[in-house]
Amino acid sequence: MTNAGERVALNYDHWQDKYYQLLLPIAERLCRGAQGLDPKDLVQETLLRFIKHFAGSLDDRGDEPMDGWLIAVMNRHFVDLQRSAMGRKRAEDDPTITRWTLGQGENTSTYERITPERFDRAVDQLPQLQRVTFLLHVQGLGNQEIARRLNIKPNAVAKRLFDARQRLNELLLPYVDEGTH
Repeated sequence: MTNAGERVALNYDHWQDKYYQLLLPIAERLCRGAQGLDPKDLVQETLLRFIKHFAGSLDDRGDEPMDGWLIAVMNRHFVDLQRSAMGRKRAEDDPTITRWTLGQGENTSTYERITPERFDRAVDQLPQLQRVTFLLHVQGLGNQEIARRLNIKPNAVAKRLFDARQRLNELLLPYVDEGTH
């Protein structure tokens, strides 16, 4: 009797042939307007997710059609990749993202150049409710725990943290490029 890994290895070529031809035209249409996305990579990732998801129960599935599942997974993965790309694009202008996150060089404008003292002064300038919520968050507490401690709703915590980050961005942005010229 073969284990799940051996079944996957034995059947991989069959699955590749069966589903690759189905998924590639769809992936090509999806990637047509997306820069930097290779349709073949999208299909390959979809097939890998198929194997990871169904490796233990492949014998039970028989020849049950998987087309819908595969197409849905590929579409969701494509959307996730697009969201990530948009997030990276926005992050290029956001000094709170480190150069290591963006994979950029040494001359990137980041909060790494802001001294702890200046950052502490900026935190002290936050409105009291935002400051308290932010400081609890920095201590490692989750939104649920902060909400419980402050006797507010978790959505209010998320809003306060968002507002605090926006305000810190405004307060610290003038100092980001300080000393880089």
